[in-house]
Amino acid sequence: MAHIATQEVFAHTDALVETWGIGAATRQNTLVKQAGSNRFGVTLTDTIGVARPDLDKTLYGDVKITGVTQPGVGNDKATAVGTYATGVATDGTWEFESIVSTGTTPAPTTTAQGAVVYATGAGALTLEAASNTRVGVVNYPATYAKVAGTLPVKVGA
Repeated sequence: MAHIATQEVFAHTDALVETWGIGAATRQNTLVKQAGSNRFGVTLTDTIGVARPDLDKTLYGDVKITGVTQPGVGNDKATAVGTYATGVATDGTWEFESIVSTGTTPAPTTTAQGAVVYATGAGALTLEAASNTRVGVVNYPATYAKVAGTLPVKVGA
């Protein structure tokens, strides 16, 4: 299950950005796990092979701008760490939806600051530790509007 961050709540550190080979076409702001480790991060750009939807905007006469089919920032040349490579933020706080507390029950609005967030083997985000891998901790800004199942997660913490 791919988790796309809805927003970056607290900025990542540029010096901690790493280039990872993702192994498949992956959208910007996707939570990813580094191959061969238990480290998580968030993709900063699309990898090669991500097609964006048609913008459907006509500028001049019959000239139409369409969706980008190749990623920006030269990721089509990023082959040193494998195909589908992109910059990955290994820190920062990112908002994710569909986080469950148990089973399919959404994480409650009473989830404590600093509560640990885990990823299951199937890729779901949960507050349950049992045989799951730590992604980070809940990191609320001072005026955060809490919604069940949606949490700001400090990645890598």
